[in-house]
Amino acid sequence: MNDSLREYALAGRSLREIPDLLAIDGHCHVGPYGAFWQPHNSAEGLVRTMERIGIAQACVFSSLAIALDMRAGNDLTLAAAKRFPDRLLPYVAIDPHRGPAVVEQELARCFEAGARGIKLHTGLASYPFDGPSYRPAFAFAAAHRLPLISHGVGSPATLRRIAGEHPEAHFIVAHAGAGPPSSAGDLVDVARELPNVYLDITSSVGRFGAFEAMVEAVGAGKLTYGSDMPWMCASHQIGRVLLARIPEDAKRRILGANLAALLATRC
Repeated sequence: MNDSLREYALAGRSLREIPDLLAIDGHCHVGPYGAFWQPHNSAEGLVRTMERIGIAQACVFSSLAIALDMRAGNDLTLAAAKRFPDRLLPYVAIDPHRGPAVVEQELARCFEAGARGIKLHTGLASYPFDGPSYRPAFAFAAAHRLPLISHGVGSPATLRRIAGEHPEAHFIVAHAGAGPPSSAGDLVDVARELPNVYLDITSSVGRFGAFEAMVEAVGAGKLTYGSDMPWMCASHQIGRVLLARIPEDAKRRILGANLAALLATRC
């Protein structure tokens, strides 16, 4: 097994020095969060962290849009991406309590402004994954072949049904791909069964050997890297992949190749 990525990490070197490596962070928040302070939460702060580690691009969505003000938060995300167009990829976050018509309008507005994906957070919204106000998001993701990342997908059966109904959308289950396979339960089976379901590896817990077990269970092609910064430490999160005892090709797929392929289908 070629451990060059592991060696770069242990030496504290930037991943940008490695030829032909594309690292994309698929799970980043931009801007402040109302409940507690998060350091380096600005667009500039995110990019500085990315540069230090060697992350080429990051998919970003506003904490403000998720929790309090959909339009103002999405404007913040779009502005951040405009400042760093080659580094930050904006995702539109929606407030399901505004109703399906408003959600559909916001999706169209942000897509026209350059949004590259969709973010749902059923927990902070206190809204079910299969509720009517999320249906426009699923349809929009399918129509434009966008990645849709959701914190919360209801039951595995719910995810299987909705992803099966929208095969052109790319469903990414946040926080489901880092721990032992038993922690994700039947979501692993759904990801193996459906070609448009992927598991995001962000997690605040990193048990020894758990990530390697997940890669073996679901396959490197169904996992996407994310840090959840500034909610969590980007160095800790990427270390889960860089230091894992898995093949070099698997690391490269998880770190960026898988997500790059999904982002490239936008139409």
